Amino acid sequence: MKYFVAGVIAWLLAILDVAAMPYVQPLGVSPDLVLIFAVIWAVTRGEDEGLVIVPLIGLIQDLTTSDPIGTSVLGLAPAVPIALAVRMRALESQFLPTIAAVMATSACYGVISTSVLWATGQEIAVFHTLFRVIVPSIIINALFTPIIYMPMSWFAPRQTAWLRSSARLPSTL
Repeated sequence: MKYFVAGVIAWLLAILDVAAMPYVQPLGVSPDLVLIFAVIWAVTRGEDEGLVIVPLIGLIQDLTTSDPIGTSVLGLAPAVPIALAVRMRALESQFLPTIAAVMATSACYGVISTSVLWATGQEIAVFHTLFRVIVPSIIINALFTPIIYMPMSWFAPRQTAWLRSSARLPSTL
């Protein structure tokens, strides 16, 4: 049931990305709510669920964009290893590591999707793409992360015992 709910939420976010987010362009780029959702799911729910949900979310995003099919699946592929890496952090809160994971995944997604578009024969202006698309999208996706993180954190499962050890640094978030 949770995978069905995640798929429905991802579909709604993908439709929102296509329908409304082009009108919200701080720094000249739209936030990628689907990418943010995928990363937050992988960080808060763990790598087992992330390995199922992230490719499904990538496929859903591929169906709503004009990019070649599989571009989003490839672009979101680093989300699960990045989420696994940030889950091994030394903070009790998952908020700051989630923002770091969104930023890292946004960078990987930008590079991978640009590479796919270049491989399909499209003309890519490297410096323009890097400094006018990828870097601003890293910043904007990080700034929009709390909007999706807060509702998802209410429904996230509790941390396992090995994550609640006393060696963790306390956080105020």
